[in-house]
Amino acid sequence: MENLQPSARTTFSNLPPEKQEKIVDAAVREFARHGYKKASINTIVRDAGIAKGSLYQYFHNKEELFVFIFERFTLLVKKTVAEQGRSNAVRAREGESSGVGQEDDFFSQVGRVLLAGIEFIDRHPEYFQIYLRVLFEQDVPMREKLLAQVRLFSREYFGPLCEAGQKSGAIRRDVPLAVVIFILDATLDRFLQGYAQGALDRDLDLVQRNRAELLARIRMILQVLREGLADGGTGQKA
Repeated sequence: MENLQPSARTTFSNLPPEKQEKIVDAAVREFARHGYKKASINTIVRDAGIAKGSLYQYFHNKEELFVFIFERFTLLVKKTVAEQGRSNAVRAREGESSGVGQEDDFFSQVGRVLLAGIEFIDRHPEYFQIYLRVLFEQDVPMREKLLAQVRLFSREYFGPLCEAGQKSGAIRRDVPLAVVIFILDATLDRFLQGYAQGALDRDLDLVQRNRAELLARIRMILQVLREGLADGGTGQKA
């Protein structure tokens, strides 16, 4: 992800990794709990065990710190998706299943991205809460640019996948590529919102589901997508 503005100063980058992580962890907790506007720099430096002046040696202000944390969020998402892809490749070689369908099926690949999202939330729940803060709170600085970077990642990931799916005939060619990407992105994002925060999902009750029940819900959603997007022979040639 390209930097939206000059991020961490060289002084922060030169800190020992354990001290960097302590500062980052304190900032993530505070931003996740209170959002950008209500987050307290005093609380962050107290939890990180540093002086307030030291923090301003590392970051110009709270806005720069927040942008840095959000950049970490997007990098962690990319890392989790990549790890999920590698683990799926290993499972395929060993004859194991991810639980969402055939390994080379287009919609199963979409399902594995959804599984990667669930894994990310399980590993980094506070980072995902920060994403939800940016999504729903209007007073976040550079909000439009931050969200644009998230959407850009979706296009970068789903774009080639959907284009290949249309060329191979796995999905309909009469539906514009941008529409297919939008449908997939919206479906996955909404599912993960409900999984991360029960208040955003009163119907599927995803928070209370065990692994088997979650997989069943994912397969059901994939089937609906398949029936709506799959090329049944009636799609027009691109």
